[in-house]
Amino acid sequence: MQRPAKIEEAWGRKYPEQVVLAITKSPEGKVNVMAIGWVTLVSDGPPMFLLGIDDPAYTLELIRKTNEFVIAYPSKAMAKETLYFGTVHGHNIDKGTESGLTFVPGEKVSVPLLADAVANFECKLVTEYRPGNCPLVVGEVVASHVNTDESVLRLVNCGKGYQLQ
Repeated sequence: MQRPAKIEEAWGRKYPEQVVLAITKSPEGKVNVMAIGWVTLVSDGPPMFLLGIDDPAYTLELIRKTNEFVIAYPSKAMAKETLYFGTVHGHNIDKGTESGLTFVPGEKVSVPLLADAVANFECKLVTEYRPGNCPLVVGEVVASHVNTDESVLRLVNCGKGYQLQ
């Protein structure tokens, strides 16, 4: 049974939802990481991700400059750092260094991988769309990596206000 509801109420019932980290790197070598909820697969031949990133985000600026990024699925052990990545802006901070997490070089892009993530996907920018108020970025996966420990579980957001578990 359904009843009419305001969009905010209905959105409140979507949890749990994925938490994804977008990793970028400035031309000067500064690693930036942003927590993003609006991410989906949009193709499997070739494999592509779609990200919704707000205009003022440093992540979007760096993707536009470098045409590359990494999508990382954080582990449950990274809840504190993921909240930091989602609430602190990176224009004036090297969030990669400040987080204390370990990064390793990618194979096909200059952006590093998150060493202890569940999975990492190296992406090259394909295009950018603006169907509404949020730019949508499409990236083709050019390399993928998984954690060698299969018991490492993904972090998810279980409710409004960043209930990370």
